[in-house]
Amino acid sequence: MRFLLCSLAVAVLAGCGGGSSESDNSSDQKINNNSAPVLVGEANWSISANTQSTKTFELNDKEGDAISVEAANTPAWLTLKHEDNALSLVANPSIFEVADYKIELTLSDATGSSKQTITIAVNEDPKFYPEENLTVSDQDLAGTWSSQSGDVLFYFGDDKQGLGHYQKDSFAFEWRNPDDIELITREVECIVHCSRQQLLPIEVVAKQDNKIAAKIHINEQEFDFVTLEKGDVKSLDYEYYSEDLLADDFYVSKLYTDKDKTSVVSGFLTVGYQDYLQQVSFYHSAKYDGEHYDVQSESPNVQNSDRPLVLMFENADTKELVSIQFEPQVTGAKIVAAKGDFVAMEYTYQFKMIQFPGMVTVSQDDVGRYPGLSDVLAPRTTHKIYRGIELIDLPAVAQGDIIFGLNPMLGANLSSGGSFYAVNTLMEITSGTSAVYNVTDRISGEQHSVDVSLRSNGRRLTYESSNYARTVEHARLFDGRHAFVSGFLDESEVPLYTARISGFPEQGEYTQNDYMKTFYVENVRLNNKLRHAVLEPQEDGRAIIYTGGLFGPNGRWQYETDNSMSFITPCYAETYAECLSAAGEKHVMNFKLLYKQQEGYWFMREHTHYRQDSNNEWNSRIYHNLQFMRLCDGVCYYTSN
Repeated sequence: MRFLLCSLAVAVLAGCGGGSSESDNSSDQKINNNSAPVLVGEANWSISANTQSTKTFELNDKEGDAISVEAANTPAWLTLKHEDNALSLVANPSIFEVADYKIELTLSDATGSSKQTITIAVNEDPKFYPEENLTVSDQDLAGTWSSQSGDVLFYFGDDKQGLGHYQKDSFAFEWRNPDDIELITREVECIVHCSRQQLLPIEVVAKQDNKIAAKIHINEQEFDFVTLEKGDVKSLDYEYYSEDLLADDFYVSKLYTDKDKTSVVSGFLTVGYQDYLQQVSFYHSAKYDGEHYDVQSESPNVQNSDRPLVLMFENADTKELVSIQFEPQVTGAKIVAAKGDFVAMEYTYQFKMIQFPGMVTVSQDDVGRYPGLSDVLAPRTTHKIYRGIELIDLPAVAQGDIIFGLNPMLGANLSSGGSFYAVNTLMEITSGTSAVYNVTDRISGEQHSVDVSLRSNGRRLTYESSNYARTVEHARLFDGRHAFVSGFLDESEVPLYTARISGFPEQGEYTQNDYMKTFYVENVRLNNKLRHAVLEPQEDGRAIIYTGGLFGPNGRWQYETDNSMSFITPCYAETYAECLSAAGEKHVMNFKLLYKQQEGYWFMREHTHYRQDSNNEWNSRIYHNLQFMRLCDGVCYYTSN
């Protein structure tokens, strides 16, 4: 774009030099001392999208020469008007043009030029958000939509199911599109005691090519304004990814899209057939072929299914009824969407007939003789979400510091004749090379300790007690929590990576009121067992402890001086102390609150079980572990699926 400002008087004088040497010398001197034209005014301009803005700059040439303006990098929504000694910019960017722009100007007179830059920042302003309500067809909506930063991502499947990432949370959803887009969100991999479903309305207010601008309504008064672009996003920005599970222990996968590298896919997978719903654990080595992860046939498929799928079938020829057991087997995976620390995966699995001696099996040639059997054996899909984790230096610790997350699976015999078992518990640092697990018998009050040796090189920590040793690395998770990650090769030389929570963001002090809730015990092994576990302290000092509450309170509680809460069961006396001193078998559980989040709370749990051992001796068996317990948010279910 070029503009020319030329004064007729200047042009005439330049053409009638008079021919004198003085004039010539004067003219030469003027040329040699020429000053290039410049832009006068603040060169940084901040404007709002979806409204028109104007700014005028003064053009100045010291000698009063004619000035021409040439502009580069001019966006379509910007118009330049050059008149006299003024340059006006008229901007009318849409909501999709929110960004920073640099407009390069060349100002020239007859003998010289200067480079000038105008920076325009186009910002969102709620006063100018589009108000039109647009409808997007189901066909146009299907696919992946994401923000430029990756903070917002929605995958709309053709089957009206989808996966989302919004406000640092990940979720699955069913979607409807009657006018505004409606998402009914749920936890991706929860099948028991899940958080209640939420409605998330999305109002599209502008559309341009493969982009939409939308209001995500948090509630009736608040919304987030986002611009989303449609298109596949499958970039892996991390090497290690954790399951997005609310659990103390979880699997860590190692994902690549490089065809020459071997990935490790792992985790708990939700599988189902009709009313059968189960979570099974798995880990596989896998190769990426450009679209799918091809699970290596020689890699293991570790299952954690407490109950196999059992179905009855009738032979169409003989009318004989047979009972067949099945277990799921992962056969493949593919990336649905990946951006930033978020990865959504689709897994393919099949129910395979369990072939054990004495168990009924059907050959592939005979499958057709059993109506419905081929449907059970057909491939199925399920989804899983991973979040990127970053391996970082070990935390600095000093004598007297308390750490956890080391997953020792530590067992020790105590001097009292009892035993102690720890799965991720508190450990006190006693020196640079040693630590101790302190154990309290919550019934007798006796104190015990278990020594641990430490070795560290800044990135890896090796800890050892008796005949147990493990080496871990330190990781920062997506939500500010920390974990210790351990990895080793199994007998098939397939790497297995697991992690334990080792730290939470600071939240301040907790009070007794934080404990006065109804909690569900979170445990994958409750699935399909028709069991339930509830913990509920009541205002009168009684408590429901690890039961469905169907038969009333079965224990009592007391608040401790260290801001923890202890429970005793069975207890039907008037006071906690009476039950503690009574003879007979009893359980005392102490919960120390470490971290609160919307779905539930994290506790350090110490469980002392006082009972008779095999020699008819009374002593305590003590268990320590980190436990996540879900909150009852108003509607409480006392049975699982």
